[in-house]
This record gives sequence, structure tokens and C-alpha cells, in this order.
Amino acid sequence: MRNFQERIIYQIWPRSFKDSNDDGIGDLNGIIEKLDYLQSLGVDTLWLSPVYATENADYGYDVTDYYQINPEYGTMEDMEELIREAKRRHMEILMDLVASHTSDRHPWFQKALADPHSPQRQYYFFRKGKSGPRGKRLPPNNWMSAFGDEAWQWDQKSQEYYLTLFTPRQCDLNWENLGVRQGIYAVMRFWLEKGIAGFRMDVINAISKATGLPDAGNGKPLQFPFDHVVSLPMSHVYLQEMRREVLDHYPEAITLGEGFLVTQEDLSAYTRPGAKELDLMFPSEIHLLGCGPLGKFDFRKFYRWEARDLKRLLEDGQTRIQGLGGWQGIALSNHDQPRQVSRFGDDKLYRRKSAKLLAMLSFTLRGTPVLFQGEEIGMTNCPLEPEEWKDYEALNAYRILQERMHLPKGMARRIVSSMSRDNARTPMQWSAENFGGFSSVKPWITVNPNFSYINVEDEEKKENSLLDFYRKLTALRQEYPALRQGSFKSLLRSHPQVMVYLREIGEQRLLVALNLSGKKTTLTFTPEFRSRKYLLGNYRPREEGDDVTFHPYEGMIFLLP
Repeated sequence: MRNFQERIIYQIWPRSFKDSNDDGIGDLNGIIEKLDYLQSLGVDTLWLSPVYATENADYGYDVTDYYQINPEYGTMEDMEELIREAKRRHMEILMDLVASHTSDRHPWFQKALADPHSPQRQYYFFRKGKSGPRGKRLPPNNWMSAFGDEAWQWDQKSQEYYLTLFTPRQCDLNWENLGVRQGIYAVMRFWLEKGIAGFRMDVINAISKATGLPDAGNGKPLQFPFDHVVSLPMSHVYLQEMRREVLDHYPEAITLGEGFLVTQEDLSAYTRPGAKELDLMFPSEIHLLGCGPLGKFDFRKFYRWEARDLKRLLEDGQTRIQGLGGWQGIALSNHDQPRQVSRFGDDKLYRRKSAKLLAMLSFTLRGTPVLFQGEEIGMTNCPLEPEEWKDYEALNAYRILQERMHLPKGMARRIVSSMSRDNARTPMQWSAENFGGFSSVKPWITVNPNFSYINVEDEEKKENSLLDFYRKLTALRQEYPALRQGSFKSLLRSHPQVMVYLREIGEQRLLVALNLSGKKTTLTFTPEFRSRKYLLGNYRPREEGDDVTFHPYEGMIFLLP
């Protein structure tokens, strides 16, 4: 199997991938059913969002048992068969490691609640509250959760609070405790022994908390504790220990990190070879483009950005991370973000062209491409009504925007629906049959109505299809080492909408030119690049020459002599 720099990763949200037993919920056997399809895409690593036992407070990211499979998805035997069948097709499984918190129904937390003197009590953050005006009981500090709530829950029995930085049912683990670390390492060994390829690690840069859990920001109520939980020095110490205790014993295993507000410097600190921590990591800047200080639901700045902003962000990130020696996962969409063609392209007039443009971007930047299910057919955001939402984050933001920010319902709905995680979680659209061929019964969440013309079956029949374009890109990446391990050099940085860069290794040079906007523009190539061989693009092939007129969302990849 190729190393982490050469892989092509495909993320599966199991709940919405394929239902094999007609209960409206995707499952492991549904994934097995579609392995030949996945193999045909040219991907070699399948990242599964959590399939552990769960209460579904956050759809798998609230783990009740790391050693059991969610019964809705199948059995451990089904999981073992999936691992075997994937390997038979030269693919491997990447599990989602949720190591920063557990469900409140996890045995560790249940023991912590039952007995304040139990060892498991120290696995979590239990604290006495503060006394406020007129003796009012207040939480230990002013921390706000990632979803906008107070980050502390009250335990009536012990008269103490416990920390929950996500939903109120996701209890933060105390990584200072050796028992916690050893428990997580045991989980990792268990799954690696099953034969998986490694782990995508959920919010792994937030496993360390500031000593004493001090107030955040200016001390006002409900402040997110960025400085006290994001990429603290001890998170590096813990990951180095994880490498020594577990990963060094499985040299083929790969680790893909995800986290809060991962800067270029953070990413490189975790992933540069000398750090011996993570192999690759996702940067955060791309998903914050156009968002205000309050995050993706900041109603004061409603996602206004231009092509030049995206171009500058990508160029700066690529150059900076390369210089620092880091390695990134290239993902324009995932289970937590809107559909990429709706976010960064045009999901109406230029859906197919902009989807192909974004695919070229993912496959030609320096890093490991990480695709999300459905982007290979251009799936879009889904026009869900609030009563159809399943995402805790969206429902909570909708409430907060109305109750705390006093926004009208219509405005709150518009803001939340455009960035809701539910956009990525609607069922995979396999055909124009009922429910998009995902299931024979009504699914757990609404199917996007456009499944009648956006689906895998129709894509397989089309000439020059988006699906076929993805296959050409995977083949191109496998053919040219410059796209896998070559250096990145940005050119024509002053152009407002066309991003041009070189990927080079040895004597092999590829030139990539991408119009990131829906407007036509002309680009003049300097003498050095006038002689070039056209390899792939999303419009008609282009001949050699000085000037090239770019159509909306047009992209081209050239081989230079």
C-alpha cells in the first residue's frame, strides 16, 4: 500500500451511504455492497465516520462503547468482513478515533457519576461551581461549548459540574490522567489488530486543557476558550507518547488529524516528520472563509467572499505549510461542512463545471486528497426546513439566533441552512428510484429532491460525466509523481481569479491553471510556459499559445517540457 502522501482517501458517512436492510439507515453491509464502485473511483483508503456504539446525541461522535459496533450499522462480524473485502480490492479502512470525549452513557462516565471516589471520576473534569450574586450558583468558569451552550453540566448527586465542550451529552476526557490515555491506546490497538489502516482523529488538538481551567477571554459570560483548549503544548506531548506506545508498533498505520482552528503553523508542528506525532492534518482556514468572529453562523457577516480571497488563502496556505515541512489533507467538504459545489462553486448554472474545477483543485494541490461521499457526482446542499433538521449544532444555532440574537425566523433559517452539517448528511444519491436508491423505505433524513437528475446511475451513462472526470483525476495523480510528492510553486499571484501553480519533482513539471470564479477572464502565459502539453481540463482541450481565455470555472492541467 502507498504511503500517506500517495493515498486517495474517501470519507463515508455510514448512516447515509447505503441501506442494505430496509430500515432507512445506512449500514456496513451497504458499504460492502458498494466496494466495487469505490474501487472503480481509484481511491485506496476509506475513512468511516464513527461506527461505534452510540446514543446518537451527535451521530456517533458520542461513543458509548469503543469495542462495539452501532447495532443500526451491523455487527462486529460485518465490520471484520468489510475490512477483509476492502483489502481484497486493494483498499483499507481508516477508523474515526473520538478521543477527546465520550458519551455520558459510556461505562467510564457512568462509574464516575455513581461514585465520586472511583478512579473514573478523574477521567473527566468535575468541578465545584462558583457563588454568584445573591448566592446564585454559577459554573466553574465562563466557557462556552463549540455549539454555543454553557460548557458545564450539573450533577445533582455530587453537587458538582462536569465539562462538555460539544453537546451536553459529550463529556470531555481528562488526558492528564494516565488511565484515560491507556484506555484510548488500548482501543487503538484493538482496531489496529483488526487490520485497519489507521485513524482519523477527531478534534485531536483539543485533548489538552489549560491548568486550572481559567476563565476565557475578557471574563464575560459564555466565551469560547480558544487559548485554553486549542493546540496547547501538552497536546504534542500526548501525541508523541501515543506514537511511542501504539503507533511505532504498527509502522504501516497512518494518522490524520482534525481539530479546532488549525492554523498553518499548528498543522506543521503536528505533522512535520521530526515531530513524530501525526502524518497529516486538515487546516481550518478554508472552511472559515467568509465567516465572522462568531463562526459559521455569524449573522453579521453572511459568507461574502470573492475568488481572490479563496485564491490568496490557498496560495498562502500551500506555500507556508510546505516551508514549515507539514503535510495536509485536502478536503473542501466533509460531514461537518456544506457541500463543496454549493460552498465554493455554483450549484445552479455551473454545477458540473465548477464541481470539476473543485475536483482538479483537490487532486493537484500539495497534500493528500480526501473526498467526501457524493462530491464525485456533484451533490449539493439540500433545502431542508427546520423541522427536518437532525443536526444538534444547527438546531441549537437556530434557537440561539432567535432567542439570544433576536433575529427573525426567516433570517435565522437562511443563515443556519446554508452552513448546516445536515447538508452533507443527506443520503447518497445512487439512482433516480425512490429515495435516490439509498433505501426502499423513508430514510432517517430527507433525500435531496434533485436525486432525480443527480445520481450515480445517470452519471455512469453520461459522456464526459463528473464521475468519469474523478476517475481521470485519480489516474492522473497515480501517473505523475509530481502531483503526489512534488513541490508547490505559486505563479501569477496578482491575478484576481485564476490560480496558477507548478507541481515539480525531479525533471517532471506540471502546470495547473484554475479559474476560481464564474466570470470569463484572459490569462497571458510567459515565454517559459508557452510550450506545454494539455493533459486534462473541464472544457475543450487548449493548444499552445500566449493568451488563453478562461470560461467560468475552467481549469486546465499541463505537462511542461
